[in-house]
Amino acid sequence: MKNARETAVQALLRQSTENAYSNLVIDALTAKNRLDVRDAAFASALFYGALERRLTIDHILKQYSSRPLESLSPQVRETLRAGVYQLLWMDGVDDYAAVNESVNLVKALGQVKAAGFVNGVLRSFLRDGKRVPPAGGGRAEQLSVEYSCPAWLVGRWLEAYGDSACLRLLSQSLGRPPLYLRANTLMVSPDRLAELLIGEGVSCTAEAEPYGCIAVAGKAPVERLESFRSGLFHVQDRASQLCVDALDPQPGERVLDVCAAPGGKSFTAAERMRDEGELVARDLHPKRAALVRQGAQRLGIECIRASAGDAGVYDPALGSFDRVLCDVPCSGFGVIRRRPEIKYKNWETVRNLPEIQYKILETSSHYLKAGGRLVYSTCTLLPEENEQTVSRFLGENPGFALESQRTCTGETADTDGFFISVLKKR
Repeated sequence: MKNARETAVQALLRQSTENAYSNLVIDALTAKNRLDVRDAAFASALFYGALERRLTIDHILKQYSSRPLESLSPQVRETLRAGVYQLLWMDGVDDYAAVNESVNLVKALGQVKAAGFVNGVLRSFLRDGKRVPPAGGGRAEQLSVEYSCPAWLVGRWLEAYGDSACLRLLSQSLGRPPLYLRANTLMVSPDRLAELLIGEGVSCTAEAEPYGCIAVAGKAPVERLESFRSGLFHVQDRASQLCVDALDPQPGERVLDVCAAPGGKSFTAAERMRDEGELVARDLHPKRAALVRQGAQRLGIECIRASAGDAGVYDPALGSFDRVLCDVPCSGFGVIRRRPEIKYKNWETVRNLPEIQYKILETSSHYLKAGGRLVYSTCTLLPEENEQTVSRFLGENPGFALESQRTCTGETADTDGFFISVLKKR
């Protein structure tokens, strides 16, 4: 596993310096280092685990390191984080191997003089029985250490949703997320797709709600499957499928998706429309709009018209629409388990998002026909990005009424955290 450990630490180094998507970082490095399936799985587990448990690990290291963490070289710091993660959470790794390989790894990374330091820190932690030091402060600070989530975010969730829901969110933010697929109902029924997938070695079931949702048990190389290449499904979380359910697009209608890329909700909407009518899919960047076109082509969808455009700037040339989907850019705190690096954002980086979101919502409302339906949605769980933005819009736009509103904190189904508000133009 030597190369696997080095790959994991390389990925941690790259993610921390480049602020890149975690999945892109680890996938690129496992391919570059030519890891076999077993080593790639180990490297991925170590990388994601050390990343999502970073706050807890750093809390431990502050107790056992004689030097401030910020004074350590990045190579030493990430090697220690990976070492502590192996000792505490990787049951299949022997304690001796975790320490010894960490020492060898820091040497391989060019930090030979730090080998004794790394050995001393990890062995001190072992001698104390791998005990996590108690956290000081209040409830938010204690939960922050236990679940490795920033105290400010824990505090906001406690305030907004209460203790029980907050604990559920924190628990679900750790570990690998479930995999859901959306059957291309233009080509195949959900039950038939499940049969085909099982024939390809994928353990899965067709869900009752929403229609077309397929739940996959475990991992599956979906993009290498013949059913994927044939356009029989696309990957889409159950929460995103429920969002399109709320939009409820009908055959023959004109539908606008103002922030469409990479296109999952547009594809599901077009399938619900039976590929009849017109679905305009917009994105700020031409390359991302091109992704929507490519996906629609693979799925055999013809009613989608993808183009580049700023969702915050009204474009009268687009005309009017029966339904508008406004799935706005957000802080993403509902999908932490998919991208653990998201939770390390600080408040300053997200505080201006509600203004951007409101501008997109207000602009999108001008495209809607009288009697039409507008869905505002996010994959985050902060009231200022969700309920407060909708409340402000309704207060300033009396021509709209709230039909329904839903915040998912995982109490009824294992989905990403999300928010959906359905608005109707009078």
